[in-house]
Amino acid sequence: MNALTQPISAEQPLAKSQHDLHNARSLLDATLRFVRQHGQDTQDPYVISRFGDLHIRIEVAAALLERAEAFLNSHEDDTEISVAIAESHLASADALNTVSNAEFELTGQRTPLPGSLHDPLRWKLHLIGNFRLNGIHPPSFRSAV
Repeated sequence: MNALTQPISAEQPLAKSQHDLHNARSLLDATLRFVRQHGQDTQDPYVISRFGDLHIRIEVAAALLERAEAFLNSHEDDTEISVAIAESHLASADALNTVSNAEFELTGQRTPLPGSLHDPLRWKLHLIGNFRLNGIHPPSFRSAV
């Protein structure tokens, strides 16, 4: 079982990342099917590059999710856990947003994704940047991320 196939538990700190990653993968698969079935030019360099980009973003998000899970399971320093969770949330949300945009570009349709934008991601960037740049420790993942 990996970050793309494991069940999602709503109480878990990484549930949002898991949910976004699952939605990104499902949306990518649906977009691939649509492009293949509706006679779009699968040899178009833009279309090929776009799917390559989407695949990489999902794989990066999955890797950061697995890394955050490893930190969470190892009972490391709360600061590193909080930062790893924030990184995972950002990467998963970015992958989902990018796949959603590509779906619209390539199919002319957009699948509604309820609940995917409730978490203000700019604060995750601030949390990570403030820790890496200034050494300011974020609140514990148990309360903030």
